[in-house]
Amino acid sequence: MQLGKYVKFREEKFGGVLFETQSEKVYTLNPTAAAIIRELGSGCDATELTQRLADRFQAPMDTIERDVAALIADLRQKGLVEDARS
Repeated sequence: MQLGKYVKFREEKFGGVLFETQSEKVYTLNPTAAAIIRELGSGCDATELTQRLADRFQAPMDTIERDVAALIADLRQKGLVEDARS
């Protein structure tokens, strides 16, 4: 999974920003969502992403899985993420 073709990510002190360049919409991200986007940028799959975040934040795996799934579903619905190209 990766950011959509027309989506740019920038880290900020408060977390991060996603900018969809075609519609010119801006989405603000809290620090946890920004961490998820950073991990997506590393090219890992959802399982590896979840494990990395659980290790980083020392949070229960089920909580991280739920949060990651909810954010990815929301981003996918908005067209901000897509499956990685082969």
